[in-house]
Parts: sequence; structure tokens; C-alpha cells
Amino acid sequence: MITAQDLEYHYSDTDDYTWAETYYLPISLPEERIFGHVYVCTRPKLGSMSNDIRFMGCVSATEFELLYCDTDFQLPAPERFSHVHGPNGLSVKAVNPPRDYRIDYVGQDDTEIHVDMIGIMHPWDIHDKNLNPLAGGTPEEQLARTSMGSGYKGHFDMHCRTKGTVKIRGKEYRVDVVDRMNHSWGPRPEKTVPPMNSFWAQFGEELGFRIHMHLDPNKPAGDDQKLAHGYLLDKGEVFAIMDTKVRTTRLGIVPIFVEVHVTDQRGNEYRLRGNPIAGAPWRAYSNSVCWVGLMEWEMGGKIGGGSFQENRAITVENEFRGRRFEDRIPYITA
Repeated sequence: MITAQDLEYHYSDTDDYTWAETYYLPISLPEERIFGHVYVCTRPKLGSMSNDIRFMGCVSATEFELLYCDTDFQLPAPERFSHVHGPNGLSVKAVNPPRDYRIDYVGQDDTEIHVDMIGIMHPWDIHDKNLNPLAGGTPEEQLARTSMGSGYKGHFDMHCRTKGTVKIRGKEYRVDVVDRMNHSWGPRPEKTVPPMNSFWAQFGEELGFRIHMHLDPNKPAGDDQKLAHGYLLDKGEVFAIMDTKVRTTRLGIVPIFVEVHVTDQRGNEYRLRGNPIAGAPWRAYSNSVCWVGLMEWEMGGKIGGGSFQENRAITVENEFRGRRFEDRIPYITA
């Protein structure tokens, strides 16, 4: 079970420099077709931190078309994870841990973020078998079943309501949306961040999905993703997801259409279809590329929103896509 203490550092004297503690904090403006995020990765054993703040206003295969990007890979780590802050103007504070957070950012080019993220459920611990029947029994089984391996030695997801304002290059927008955030901790070697897929879909506060998938880029679309873990928030109650089938149609690295078939622990089935309305590649680590963006989801005539992240490990892709100038191009498109 996640407690307030989980918003402080978890490392011990025996952990090495690869230990990381992270936040992923999305900021969605579906009516404006804009998606942004605040990403934090602290390396407390090194005393360093990386931050990424960005906004996207179109569907793209290049970061050149972002509305705004402020990335720092070498910042001093905060003394306490419960209040992340640094010289780049970002502050993330757990004001009522583990459910409520305040994000403030005063950046470059007249760009600011001032939002509250208020949990509408208790954080969902992926390793708690009372919440997730698919969780492993031993520490080794737990890591093998997560979509991130050792990087998710600890991890929670939580649906929340995000309210406040953002300003992008001088233009201010009101934010009032149901979204989802997460916090992770564990050893996270940069060279072995695995291929994975992560997405969520919200239909107001009544219904929300959060799903993590293993990704095998060697397999064809429809067979390349396998459920790791996930939950369904249904009228205030949370149920584990027991099976998910995903078929993603891609144009290069961009997912242009996603079909999802979900079965929860009650046996209820849901079918969702999504297409991107804003997004672009993101390099959180030097050895991987993640396409991240905002999707418009449709389910039984209802329209919802939520993000989609498909992470590709460069070392894995190099094994079967690496080529000489005279070789045929191995397209990602499926």
C-alpha cells in the first residue's frame, strides 16, 4: 500500500548510482489539442536530477515542431523528493501525500505552469496483490512482470483532477481536466530501459483506464504487445485489468490508430479506439526514444482523452534496423 512516506527517497546504502526516483505529470488541454508534461528523474546517489517540461500542439515525428521545450539533464537533486525544486524554475510539491500535488514553473519565453493535481482515488501500487492479482510473489517475479523491470521496483499510478493555468509563449490557458500521474523508484540503468507501451484513457471522473504493456518490436502489429499491469477506475471503485489486446497502426514512429480490448477482474469487457491529436518523440534517456502524446479515445459512442507513450530502446532497434547506405530501409510502419 502506498503511503505518504513513499513520496520521500527510497534508496539504501547498498544501492548504486543507477537508482532513480521519478515523476510523470501530464498536462492535457484536449479542447485546444495541446499536450504537455513535467518529467522529473532524480539520481540521489549521484546528487543529480533531470527535468523535462514540454508542450506539443500537433501530431509530429520530430521534436522540432514542439510548441515549447525546456530540458535539463544535469541539475542538483533536491534534499527531499516530496519537494522537487531547482534553478530552472520548477517546483513539484507533495502537499497532501500521497494524493495531492502542486506544480509551479516559471520558465523561458513567457511560459509558466501553475496547477494542482488532486487525487480522485488512492494511488494504485502495481506490486500489491490485493490490488493487482497479476503482481509477482517474489521480488524477482515482481520486476519481471513490470513494464520497466528494475526501474519499477516501486511504482504507483493515480487518476487525478488537474486544475490551474498554463501559459505557453505568452498565451494563457485554463486547465480543468481528469488526468493521471505516476511516481516510480528503483535501479534504472539508462542503457537497458526496455521497449514498452503505456497509456491511459479518461471519460470524466466516472470511468478511467491505466494500462502498461510489454513491447516486442520484432513481432507484427497485434502480437507485439503483452499486458504488464493496469487498472480500471469505475465510479470511484478500482479494479485490476486482467487481459488487454492492443493493435497499433504506426506511420514511422507515430501511432496513428490504436485499438484496445480490455477485460477487468470482474470479467467486464471494453473496446476503445484512439487516434492522436498532439504528440512528438521524447528523449528522456539517451538510449531510448519515446513517442508521447494526447489521444482522443472513443468507446461505445463516448469520447474521452488520455495520453499514449510508446518507448523504443535504441539498442534493441539497432539490432534489426541498423543498416549501411545501400541496404533497404526497414520501416517501422505497420
